[in-house]
Amino acid sequence: MSAPLRILALNWRDIRHPQAGGAEINLFEQARRWVRDGHEVTIICADPGPKYASQQEEYIDGVLIRRMGNRFTVYILALIFYLMYVRSFDYIVDVSNGIPFFAPLIARIPGALIVHHYHGKQWFSEFPFPVAAFGWFLESTIVPIIYHHWPVITVSPTTRDAMINLGFHPSQIRVIYNGIKMPGKKPVQPGLSQPRIAYVGRMKRYKRIDRLVKIVSDLRTQFPDIHLDLAGEGDARPDIEALIDRLNMKDYVTVHGYVDEESKANILMSATVFATPSMHEGWGLSVIEANAYGCPAVAYDVPGLCVAIRHGETGLLAKNDDQFRTALAHIISDPISRNCLSEGAYAWASRFTWDACARETLEVLQTWNRFNPAIQNA
Repeated sequence: MSAPLRILALNWRDIRHPQAGGAEINLFEQARRWVRDGHEVTIICADPGPKYASQQEEYIDGVLIRRMGNRFTVYILALIFYLMYVRSFDYIVDVSNGIPFFAPLIARIPGALIVHHYHGKQWFSEFPFPVAAFGWFLESTIVPIIYHHWPVITVSPTTRDAMINLGFHPSQIRVIYNGIKMPGKKPVQPGLSQPRIAYVGRMKRYKRIDRLVKIVSDLRTQFPDIHLDLAGEGDARPDIEALIDRLNMKDYVTVHGYVDEESKANILMSATVFATPSMHEGWGLSVIEANAYGCPAVAYDVPGLCVAIRHGETGLLAKNDDQFRTALAHIISDPISRNCLSEGAYAWASRFTWDACARETLEVLQTWNRFNPAIQNA
């Protein structure tokens, strides 16, 4: 084996954060494999508070987690930490959640930027206009300038294309798909006596979960015993719960909040179909996780999700609300079609592994130099 590497990873959330999502799973699953293979990994992230993380510094599966500041101050504190321990690391992994850590401004070691998706208009659905405009400006204008000499890892072809449109050179970008933890054995498909629709993910406004609640409400006329399971946390949860009350859907919707892996597995195993009404995703890890349990998915035909779902093979894509509703009804009412989609979904999910994801990211770190002539001369 090659000499152990000392890797510093920067991400504003960690795996224990109540709003941890695909970006956090991606980083942690890679990091624990790097440690398994003999490397040292430190993750800098925001401190979610003692309710969720009792220690500001802890090891999880050998990965050193250092929590500091909040979702805003962690950016400057992480850079200060790096400057204090500049000789302690060989590589930097800078994870962008709309705004990265701008590590190239101070780093003198190789690094890579991981971008899960380009937010664009999403900023304006989540934040007041001044904040949204500032975030959009940083992401679309400043990030391409600061990272023009760093390799960029994206999780789907749609995100890669978005980065190229922002001005990144195609030779900078490598698509490395998220992995998936497959169940120990092939799941048994649930019966269709009670149709259950599952959503597992963060509750953010851009995820448009309100659309899903309204569509399920409409489907009650066709499927009186339909049930919707919503798992995850986020700042949109109060609005979603208020909508459920207004539509008199409390008996038909269970809001689970944050769930552990066992509970998530139980939700997905009992689901007839997985539904995600998001307006934009980098890839759609939650879809692939559902597929691993033989659960087909329905989503809008939007960036990221249009790649994660193979229309007609692992699930169905919709152009609008009517098509979304029709797709859900079709899978619920047609067991033969559902079985075919379930088989395709399971086979599709089995293609993605975290071992391959972790290995390919290390390849990017080790083969790209910060002053890569292929980038500078492009």
